[in-house]
Amino acid sequence: MDTTVPPNTDPTPAPSALTDPTDYLTVPQVAFALRLSQETVWRMARSGHLTSYRVGNGRGQVRISRDAFRAYLAATGLPAGLSAVAAAAPSSSRERSPWTKTGR
Repeated sequence: MDTTVPPNTDPTPAPSALTDPTDYLTVPQVAFALRLSQETVWRMARSGHLTSYRVGNGRGQVRISRDAFRAYLAATGLPAGLSAVAAAAPSSSRERSPWTKTGR
């Protein structure tokens, strides 16, 4: 029985994949889709329930890959359509939701 590990089986994404902003969601986007507080999403990321990584210097920003979010939805039995809701949500808590009506 051959027990050697084939090359290029490292599960870590390539650096170029990590820099593509369209493949990742922010904490506010995930919180919006799941209707949870951002603090709850932070805790999920810190505990490992939601796979994430940090970008930037110092504290940086947390990013969640779309694939990790879809896997979380599947594992928890939540509708897969929430992934699209997260993608359409504001990427920052300072931005207005696309579904919020303005009085202007």
